[in-house]
Amino acid sequence: MSVSQETAAALVQELFELQRVMRRVLKESTADRELSVVQMSLLSHLASVPARRAKDIGADSGLGASVMSRQLSHLEKLGFIERAPDPEDGRAQLVQITALGRQAVTNHLDADTQRLIERLGALSEDDAAQTRHGLNRLTEIFLTSLGLERMTTCMPQVDPHAAQTGPGAHATKTTTTETTHRLEDTVL
Repeated sequence: MSVSQETAAALVQELFELQRVMRRVLKESTADRELSVVQMSLLSHLASVPARRAKDIGADSGLGASVMSRQLSHLEKLGFIERAPDPEDGRAQLVQITALGRQAVTNHLDADTQRLIERLGALSEDDAAQTRHGLNRLTEIFLTSLGLERMTTCMPQVDPHAAQTGPGAHATKTTTTETTHRLEDTVL
């Protein structure tokens, strides 16, 4: 069964509104962030793939060469990435995330999770799970229509089945090890 024009139009409006609000939420947390959303997305991508050439990272992200160069230079100065000669082409360099970069991704994900928990105070666990399921389904449909794969980091992920509820409860973390993703799927 196909989606009606009216329902599709309403969904488009909701997605644009969600995107606008998410930008606002992320902007409010800028003072608490060491990394910008773009830098965090680049590090998340690098945490999920083997060492890559900057031009390939740029192609995945949709970022221009000059923006990519500036972002990678900044991440390198922070010690979050390192470059090494490409063994297949001595003129090129491969970029990879460092252990410090992986820790930065973990720290930012933890901080973002805590901020989200505070904002979702009125949402029940069931409502949050249903929302996540709906967003996941929509993301999968879009990825399939674009011929892309999901971008999932190999950083610790919350296991919703092991999470406890109630004040002071901490989610159990699991590690996803073999994953692939595209950067453009995470940049708002």
